[in-house]
Amino acid sequence: MSNVLVIFQANTEHTEQLALAVGVGAVESEANIRLRRLVGAGAVEVGHKGYGTLKEADLVWADTIVVGLEDAQPKQELDGLLSALTAADKSSFPQKRAWTFGAGGAAATTEAQSYVEAAFQAAGVVVLPALVPDSEDAMERMKETGRQLGRG
Repeated sequence: MSNVLVIFQANTEHTEQLALAVGVGAVESEANIRLRRLVGAGAVEVGHKGYGTLKEADLVWADTIVVGLEDAQPKQELDGLLSALTAADKSSFPQKRAWTFGAGGAAATTEAQSYVEAAFQAAGVVVLPALVPDSEDAMERMKETGRQLGRG
């Protein structure tokens, strides 16, 4: 059974829904999931509360790390992710995979995604390309991506 950590930065429910779709797809493939929201100062609440705070242990636990980024440019919320990534025991990182998506899903790579992907690569985590071709149904595409990531 695979462990999938879904981390997202969102001030809108749309980006939250994309992250949740990845999580649902991973569960459908019988993976364990953890959901964590990156929150900046003054951020609004999104649809659900209580995602928990990202910790180093989450990164160590995960086989696959998914990061959804609403903002195209790197923002302060990423500091928590980068701090946890820096502090975590990296001995298992070469076996880990990461995948990022932006507010539009996986259609295009933003500067924020490139920033996070570079941090993962520097830590020894394998960064995956988009796994599912573009489709008109973004939620289904994200769920199918979650299914594939959950299979390990």
